[in-house]
Amino acid sequence: MDVRVIDTSVLLNILDIPNRNANHEEVFKEFKELAESKNETLILPLASIIETGNHIAHISDGNIRREKAKLFSIYLKKTANGEAPWEYFGKELDKDDLSIIADEFPSNAMMETGIGDMSIIRAYEKYKQLVPSIGRIMIWSLDGHLQGYSENVAPVIRRRSR
Repeated sequence: MDVRVIDTSVLLNILDIPNRNANHEEVFKEFKELAESKNETLILPLASIIETGNHIAHISDGNIRREKAKLFSIYLKKTANGEAPWEYFGKELDKDDLSIIADEFPSNAMMETGIGDMSIIRAYEKYKQLVPSIGRIMIWSLDGHLQGYSENVAPVIRRRSR
């Protein structure tokens, strides 16, 4: 099984959000292929949902803002009902994670990495911990600083005790 954690940059292109959709055609084509694949699991972290909602809320044209908000609302309801082409993760930030992010934020901010991206990275790391035999995992992003998060996770082999 291969896992892709969906970054905001990809979700904005899937939804074809104006001024955030320069790669819409290629991302949407890849998204459709991945959604139909039996070997791919798409993971949607909370940070991507929040950041995408914020971008939609700031679309200057009210008609387009409403249209995209309705479209995103449909995807969110499908996500909540387990009918979306991705799974909602929602386990990336507990109190310990928040403390880790707080400790790391000053140095990350100097590298222009915000809390949203840090949260997506935590989702990636936590998913690896919770589902150890996944195969390949990556953050699916158009942002260069997140594209490096990709690795093969070897299956855990447990031997029977005699």
